[in-house]
Amino acid sequence: MQPFTRNHTCSKQVCRQCHKRHHTLLDIDRQIQSINDKESVTIVPADTKGSSTAEVNTYCSFKGKPRNQILLATSIVEVQKNSGQYVPCRAFLDSASLSHFIKQRCVQRLRLSRTQTHASIQGISSVNSETYHSVSLHLRSRHTDWHTTRNCANLSHITGTTPANKLDISTWKIPKDIKLSHEQFDQPGDIDLLIGADLFYDMLRLDRRTRPANYLVLQETFLGRKLSGRTPATSTHHDPQPTFMLREENSLEHN
Repeated sequence: MQPFTRNHTCSKQVCRQCHKRHHTLLDIDRQIQSINDKESVTIVPADTKGSSTAEVNTYCSFKGKPRNQILLATSIVEVQKNSGQYVPCRAFLDSASLSHFIKQRCVQRLRLSRTQTHASIQGISSVNSETYHSVSLHLRSRHTDWHTTRNCANLSHITGTTPANKLDISTWKIPKDIKLSHEQFDQPGDIDLLIGADLFYDMLRLDRRTRPANYLVLQETFLGRKLSGRTPATSTHHDPQPTFMLREENSLEHN
């Protein structure tokens, strides 16, 4: 190929492809470009200019195996405020506790006065803690005429969220003709009170129902029917789910 000058004349050679007066390599380049244009199909958004990248993402997720959980007994009990009004509080019924406890935030909400009372608390594996105040509470049931007054040790924290995850109860077939001690037992929530063994067994009544396969127990109490025990196997929204992503990137050029 001859270099370009002002007095440039067309090539003296004839193209072997089209027989025109230019170098054969120029015609081969055009053919290659034509082939590429036919084989490459690219979709670019109307507002895209210059070069961009097209991504194709594929997400795969595997649900965890359904498993049983243990539902702890919770109830709604009405507690009297300093003004005389009653406020519903969420109580955890614990037959293994020697004392009753109330959360500090609940004491503030009820605007109750505290009494200086020192007590040592020993838990599992000899884990010790202490409390320095107590509160006198008047409790009553929403469904019966049961009521009582008890001293509760004041703690900043009683236990974690109960239950830990939202439960799917759509297949549990809970009888509709009963009054539950806690209608939203399947919803995670904070515990305001812990009612210990001093009251636990006094609140029980005779009627007791169980589900097939030794699942949940519906125990009648003065606070209403409490649900506790092993739940049917279920998957929760918070169960770990192995997930991976496949990504394909294609470089696009748009003139």
